[in-house]
Amino acid sequence: MAGAHAPYTVRPWVLWDARDPLRAVHGRADLDAVIAETPYERLRYEAYLQALQDLPLTDALVERWRRDAQGRFGFVIYGHSRGDGDRDKTFLRRFSPATVAFAGGPRGVSTERTPFGPDEDSYTVGTFREERYAGSVTYRFATPPGACRTAGVLTFTDAEGRRYRFAFDLARYR
Repeated sequence: MAGAHAPYTVRPWVLWDARDPLRAVHGRADLDAVIAETPYERLRYEAYLQALQDLPLTDALVERWRRDAQGRFGFVIYGHSRGDGDRDKTFLRRFSPATVAFAGGPRGVSTERTPFGPDEDSYTVGTFREERYAGSVTYRFATPPGACRTAGVLTFTDAEGRRYRFAFDLARYR
């Protein structure tokens, strides 16, 4: 994929996405997509970035990524700011920690919350284009002991204080 500068294929790991992620509502920050991050998907993405940047992909690097991903899963939340200029640059830092609750089982709080960005982007708002900040927040969790449960609910609050709940089943993702 990356060697040919092809786009990154993420559709099989999409938990939720906006109907039209390049459209926005004036004055409103919003989510664009939620992606499940399995150990496989995390390694796949790291390798894609490495190749896209023409950096060497070594066995030692892949092994380090594998160890980092082992026994963990996560979710990547993509979103955009409300369009308040430079005041919006901190919107990713205002997302709350996330929790997961497995059906009939343990509840966990994210062990890692990593913002990526933001970068400037433009969205269609009505009949015109509006500059926004866009980026992502990655939440990672330790796999619960005896992890035979795969279905649960991800919960977090965005930069505007809106609470989100997304049902998931990790068995759907490679």
